[in-house]
Amino acid sequence: MNIFDELGKIYNEIDNKYVTILVQARSLKHNKKEAEYYRKRLLNDQAYFLFMFTRLEGRIREISDNIISDKTAKTKDWKTKWAWEVIQKQKSDDKLHFMNRVALLTPKGQTDYNLIKQYYDQRNEIGHGGDFTIIISIPTVIADMKRLYSDLIR
Repeated sequence: MNIFDELGKIYNEIDNKYVTILVQARSLKHNKKEAEYYRKRLLNDQAYFLFMFTRLEGRIREISDNIISDKTAKTKDWKTKWAWEVIQKQKSDDKLHFMNRVALLTPKGQTDYNLIKQYYDQRNEIGHGGDFTIIISIPTVIADMKRLYSDLIR
């Protein structure tokens, strides 16, 4: 079982409990309790989303670091080598933007790149105290993260 399967299982256990309580509260017209569990579900979604994104982000950093190191070491043409050395320096100084790392792994503007960008934007929004700006389905996120995690292997 991988981390996304594990997280999905735990997420579903918690979310199902919250939904049960929320539905009961709604049927009994306990508006405060319903609102409380609606909020708990939202915060739970945000927490699981952020945690899962960090796993994908770590994988992208690992793979892109390997590519940069490999290209820097093996490139012979001085112009190309210089470009990879500049990228290596940005990586070392932690100035290489995350989406530039993603562009090393998947073509910019295509489906996987756009999906990671969409999730990255949500990660930044949530991570800085905001809310989701698009509709997020955690089961969909789990499936996407699991696929991206394995598909980005180079």
